[in-house]
Amino acid sequence: MSYPSWFWRISLAVIFILLLVPIVTGVSSGLSPDTPWAGGQQAGTLPLWLQIWLMGVMTPMFFISFFFLHYSNEARVLVAGVIISHIPMAVDLFPVTVGAVGIIHIVCLSPAFYLLTKKRPRVVLKSAFGLWVHTMLFILAVSLAFDTRDAIRFIFF
Repeated sequence: MSYPSWFWRISLAVIFILLLVPIVTGVSSGLSPDTPWAGGQQAGTLPLWLQIWLMGVMTPMFFISFFFLHYSNEARVLVAGVIISHIPMAVDLFPVTVGAVGIIHIVCLSPAFYLLTKKRPRVVLKSAFGLWVHTMLFILAVSLAFDTRDAIRFIFF
């Protein structure tokens, strides 16, 4: 496989498997789109895999993004998107549910995903920035896939 295609093939396969596992196994996250989302206040009550994903993967990668703020528009847009996506929860604008968080993430994080996608072919994977770009793209792809699923279920079902 060529350099540009292997990354997306692996990413899409992982996303497909992650979305399919609950259907095949009958094991769900226990969070429906209407479940109230209290963020950090409920972190200890979330399923272990979700705690690991949020606190062990997404949060550290978000903080690593600060190292690239000085020369990367993509990092700036990502950090801004993450901060903006947490404002509704922080100021209690409306009842925040899992589905609403999905919609907010899609709106706030899609610009960073788009910019990172455009940037990816031009970065050297063996550099710290290249590793960050590829890792963030994978994390955003997985996260936005679940957010899209939750948002669709929230809006239509």
